This record gives sequence, structure tokens and C-alpha cells, in this order.
Amino acid sequence: MGDYVKALIETQVIGAFRVALTMPLEHVLDRIKTYKQSKQGITYIQSYIDIKGARGMIGLYDGFSPSFLRNMVKQYYRWPMMIFIPQILNDHIHNQSINKIITGASIGLFESCIITPFERLKTLKMTSMSTGFGYFKYITFESIYVGFRIQTTRQVVSWTNYLYWDHKVRYALKAEPGQPLSLVNSLIASSLSSILNILAVHPFDTIKTLVQMEGNQNFKNISLYEGFKIVYKNYGISGLYAGWQARIIAYFCQALLTTPTIDYLERNYGISKSKKQQ
Repeated sequence: MGDYVKALIETQVIGAFRVALTMPLEHVLDRIKTYKQSKQGITYIQSYIDIKGARGMIGLYDGFSPSFLRNMVKQYYRWPMMIFIPQILNDHIHNQSINKIITGASIGLFESCIITPFERLKTLKMTSMSTGFGYFKYITFESIYVGFRIQTTRQVVSWTNYLYWDHKVRYALKAEPGQPLSLVNSLIASSLSSILNILAVHPFDTIKTLVQMEGNQNFKNISLYEGFKIVYKNYGISGLYAGWQARIIAYFCQALLTTPTIDYLERNYGISKSKKQQ
């Protein structure tokens, strides 16, 4: 029991530290990425000019409050779930790839229920240039959970893809499961997991933005498939991947801390420790 308590405390501290360290840059990248997705076809320079022209430099931090709260809330469950679900499944499922996919789907389904309201408010603020924007008028159940289906799909795809490839890449770079990752191997694993995650997740993220944004009448009540068709027909692949450059920088910043952290936690509390004890 002592190990579990220690692990829970460590995951909360590590998670809060990651948010505090990366959030200032990550939010600006997310702000520009989200605006670019909502406008479809504009450049990064034009996105920056639009935001700065309407809101000044403070506009780059529009949506910071719900985004910060979302990131802090996530730290209370995501690290323990990443470590302990695979450890529990390991007693019944010995294929680690399946183990990670089930873990990712479980986290994604659970997380979408928690973070959809934060994502909705963040996206509304980021895609509205109104200086008198207020969050409270959107805080109704019907409004706050707009985009829940696409948010759930996005989270499940993101988590299953990330945990699967993170596990595959990290353990391919190790001679032994209990061996810590070197700095170079951490960089390699972080880079590969970021690229693979962007390729799989970003189109879903784009549709999520279009569904949850201000003035979303064209996307609010249509299916995910129809949303993909509209964007692809009008803007092609580049429309589905609008803002991917900003997103991959943010993903890489996250992965630089997440990859060695999950490796450390697995070696001390998770499946790597279990393998050493067998």
C-alpha cells in the first residue's frame, strides 16, 4: 500500500510540474492552432495578426483559464490510470500491445466525460474575438457538452495511439525492461510518439474545433463522417491537418516530459517492475 500512496503522490507532483513548465508556451501554440482550424485556409501569420489586432497580446492567452483547469484536473487521474490499469490487466492479458490499447480506450472514455466542458469553453473563447465574451452564458448542460461525441472519439484515438506506440518504441530502445531510457533514447521516443500521434489524431482535433467553436451551426448537428467530408471537399488534406505544425511542437514539449516520466513510473510501480519480479 505504501508504494501505491507514494506513486500517487509522485504522479500528482510530476503532473503539476509539467503543467506549470509547459503551459505558457503550449497555450499560445494551442490558441493559434485552434484559431487556424476554425478559419480554414489562413496562414499562421494571418492568424497571429487577427488575434493581436482584435485582442492585443493578451489575446494569445484567450481561453487560458479553462485550459489550465483542464490540464490540472487531468493530472489527478491520468498518471495513476496510465500506470495501474496496465499493471492490473497484466495479470490477465499478457499481450502488452492489447493491454495498452485497452488502457488507452479506458482513459479516453473516462477523460472525455471530464474535460469536454473545459474544451468547449476553451474553444469558444479562442474562436470568439468579442471583448465582452463571458463563460457563464454557455454553462448549461446542453451547451457545455456540445461536441461530446467527437471529443470522445478524439480522446480514445489519442490515448490508444499514444500508449501503444510509446510502449513499442520505448521497449524497442531498451536492452532490458527495467533499464532506464537514456537522454538520446528519450528524445527518439518522444519525437516518434509525437509524429505518430499527430498523424492519427489531428483530423479529429480539427473537426472537434469546428463543432465546438463559436458560430458552429454548419457542424454542430452533423455526424463525424459528414464533418470529414465537408472539410476534405473544401480544403483537402491540408484542411484536416490545419495547425499541425503548432500542435506537433506542443506534443513534443509534452512528450519530452511524459515519456521519461511514464518510463520511470513503470520501472518503479508498473509493468516493468512486475516483469523484473517474475
